Amino acid sequence: AFGSSHLKQLLVWDWKGENYLLKEQSHYYDITTTAITADGQCIISGGDDGKVKVWRADSGQCFVTFNDHTAGITGIACSSSTNAFFTASKDGTVRGFDLVRFRNFRIFTPSQRTQLSCVAVDPSGEVLAVGSSRDSTITLFSVQTGRIIDELKGHEGPVTSIAFHPNGTTLVSGSLDK
Repeated sequence: AFGSSHLKQLLVWDWKGENYLLKEQSHYYDITTTAITADGQCIISGGDDGKVKVWRADSGQCFVTFNDHTAGITGIACSSSTNAFFTASKDGTVRGFDLVRFRNFRIFTPSQRTQLSCVAVDPSGEVLAVGSSRDSTITLFSVQTGRIIDELKGHEGPVTSIAFHPNGTTLVSGSLDK
């Protein structure tokens, strides 16, 4: 699944057959990020409008829209072990959403006010990593408490991507370092 930025459309592709299975008009502004839940049942899209939409993968129906962020969405991470997903935003927050009750259950805020660029959740669903596009910091949060566990500094440029190893012991990050 991916979002077409200029057409504001969500497209789901059969990459082997090289054709799309679903094409839906979605966000008012550009789609900036998409994700698929671990069980494959839902597609989640985030846009420059600050909206997060959840779609049924089988029908393409958007069945819930979250309007909690006040700026564009820059990253989405789905937990493989819980019914939660997380969104990073230029508004400086990460929000945790519950796919059972369809609500925002927690707001994560780094110690320094900054625009956020990416988000990842570890395989256990207990640790959240968030990258900053301004101060080159990666902040680790406890999903359960919402508190900061650690701040990782080492990049010289904005953090552009982060991912946990499937065993949960390693975090890898990419940046615009020179």
